[in-house]
Amino acid sequence: MKFKLDLHAHTSDFAHLFFTNPNNQNYVTSLLKDLYKKHGNLILGIANFNDDRRYERFVEISKKLPKEYKVDYTFEEIFITISRGHQKIHFIKCDEIQTNRGHILIVGYEGMIKKRTLNEVLKNAYRNKCIIIVSHPLHNVMIGHFIIKKISLTEKEIVKNKKLIDAIELDPYFPGDWKKVKEISRKEKIPVIAESDAHFLGEFFKSYFELGELKFKNPNILKKSLKKALKKSIKIHAEKHNFVAGYKHILQVFIENFGKKIGLINEK
Repeated sequence: MKFKLDLHAHTSDFAHLFFTNPNNQNYVTSLLKDLYKKHGNLILGIANFNDDRRYERFVEISKKLPKEYKVDYTFEEIFITISRGHQKIHFIKCDEIQTNRGHILIVGYEGMIKKRTLNEVLKNAYRNKCIIIVSHPLHNVMIGHFIIKKISLTEKEIVKNKKLIDAIELDPYFPGDWKKVKEISRKEKIPVIAESDAHFLGEFFKSYFELGELKFKNPNILKKSLKKALKKSIKIHAEKHNFVAGYKHILQVFIENFGKKIGLINEK
């Protein structure tokens, strides 16, 4: 059985302007309807950014879904499975951590990741047998909100830590980096994958990758099978986001960062 995976994806952070009252249940239902139109066995990573708890909020909202959806919460700390008829979609907890050297995606960590240095995050994730993915590596163009904090690991940092890294990604927001990322993958024998880095409905699984058999018996078996599968055959479906998507992303992050600081945006 083949699985399609998009592990680096961000749902709405379920925040809102102080004078609005968005329907988060409608958002999740719209996301599910879009995903069920796609073919194949889907695995979507709901990525928290640092400690903003997007995955946990997604799980809570899923408990209010219409009766047509059946949800398995047995291992909800790490993953849930939502079924509609004969279709199943697995949602996995991921954490994109902003370290002092750039962003790292950690798959399958139970609880919050409170460390922020690259060395601490890598060692902590490795001890917990999590999958470690380098988010949008090698990106040097500091524009918009990126001018404030470093978002990408350098080649030197990747090579230094390659024994702890399970994969590096092709990010659709930065297709100009893909050639170099693939070169490092071949040279250092680090698996390369494609992910959407989605921030808006319609972007999920725009870029994704395929793997063979994965096992969802429990979190430890899932992580072990995912690590093993990443060392075998990976089929990449990389597609870049368009110009408009890139600037929507920058605008969204700008509004979030400064809106929350001044109280214009409230958490839901």
